[in-house]
Amino acid sequence: MKFTLTKEHVGRRPTGLGWLLLATLTAALLFGVITNLYSFLAPNKSPHKGLFVVEGWIHDFALDEAVQIYRAGNYSKIICTGVPIETGSYIQSFKSYPEMTTARLIHLGIDPSEIITSISEETKKDRTYAAATAMRSHLIAFNITETNLHLVTTGPHGRRSRLLFQKALGKEYKIGVTCLKVADYDPDRWYTCSQGVRTVIGECIAYVYAKFFFYP
Repeated sequence: MKFTLTKEHVGRRPTGLGWLLLATLTAALLFGVITNLYSFLAPNKSPHKGLFVVEGWIHDFALDEAVQIYRAGNYSKIICTGVPIETGSYIQSFKSYPEMTTARLIHLGIDPSEIITSISEETKKDRTYAAATAMRSHLIAFNITETNLHLVTTGPHGRRSRLLFQKALGKEYKIGVTCLKVADYDPDRWYTCSQGVRTVIGECIAYVYAKFFFYP
């Protein structure tokens, strides 16, 4: 029996075997994209020195790990960035994520003199970029000339954060990034959990926006 992948039909189109091959290749490509999407959005890039920058909203488990990295490295300052707290701020002592994380760092044994608390103005969109521009203002105010930054965040937010910090600070800054593991789903099987799907797909869309459509 002779097998063919196409047949004549006012031109040529795939046979059943041809469609099966196309479907298999498409499924393999889709599987490759899905399994590698998280690692693409959560890179580990150098340099890991200079100013240690922590996004203030990261969870306690990640902050514990961040402190270990800070103590093991060669850093001049640790900077907490972020925006005002939007929910429940009127019943707690902290009005912003950087203030709360500064207190957490002190509780974990970091000397207050090593910490810079950088709070951005309240905004409904582009909050990561707003946090980065606020940090730039603090660097100028403190006359800090260090141009190496190590940005620490969690999960698939990392690639977009690094991109927006780069846009806010300029090409003269070298920005490394470490993406610590998230607490609410398995990064290697993010597609099996509703929280993982929402977060990874959402961050993928947000990264495309930041990369191609966002202009400071």
